[in-house]
Amino acid sequence: MPELPDIYVLAASMNEALKDKMITDAHVNQPKCLNMSARKFKDSIKGHCIEDVKQRGKWVIVSLDSDYTLALNLGMGGEVRLHNQDEKPNPERERIVLNLNTGEQVWIHHWWFGYVHLFKSKDITKHKQISKLGPEPLDESFTVEKFSGMLKGKRGRIKSYLLDQSFIAGIGNVYVQDTLWYARIHPNRGANTLTEKEIKGLYDAIQRVLKQGIRYGGGPGEQDIWGNQGKYSKHLQVGYQTGKSCPRCETTVEELRVGSTTSYICPNCQL
Repeated sequence: MPELPDIYVLAASMNEALKDKMITDAHVNQPKCLNMSARKFKDSIKGHCIEDVKQRGKWVIVSLDSDYTLALNLGMGGEVRLHNQDEKPNPERERIVLNLNTGEQVWIHHWWFGYVHLFKSKDITKHKQISKLGPEPLDESFTVEKFSGMLKGKRGRIKSYLLDQSFIAGIGNVYVQDTLWYARIHPNRGANTLTEKEIKGLYDAIQRVLKQGIRYGGGPGEQDIWGNQGKYSKHLQVGYQTGKSCPRCETTVEELRVGSTTSYICPNCQL
């Protein structure tokens, strides 16, 4: 599932490739991913220019002219790719295809639980999923003091809070692994047991890992609009490294279940 760094990289590439281009037509091959009928979507999006593309949590937010917003979520995984006018999309694979005034095409593919939503920009605060997202961890307003305040009174597992999109937006089971390792915190630790020093360490680790993910172009299997593959997987420390040595103390990395998710930890470093 694409996470914050992956979506950030994708959105940045989309902004570079698509800014100021007009959507001249749309082809809907999977109507259920829309928030309206296929006919209404097609009629509503035609003729709009792309003004800006940004990331919000695990969503790509495309600002169109005339105060419209196109919001994309790739669900469990997928792609948004730019193609030339001579290429022909597979209607059984590509969920939505957008035609541009340049002759180019944008193919939107996702496997499960993906969304392509169009709405008036003023209604983003009413959007069922986006309106419930927690703060952006890389935003200037997300300070260590704010993070500490958010954790006060929280008794559940710290990993569960980090993965809760209504608590903090964008972190998933890929980037949470090394975040907890850098912070030397076990994923099963109760949030209310963390000291202020540990909270500061965890805050710093969140910043470090998410920025690493962006710097290396995204995580395993993720790519930008041109198909450039992310290389973050080459820089994993304990995430998905079962049986290998911890880079810090050389203890064997272990795999365990934490709630409904798999975690990878150093049993010596993470307490």
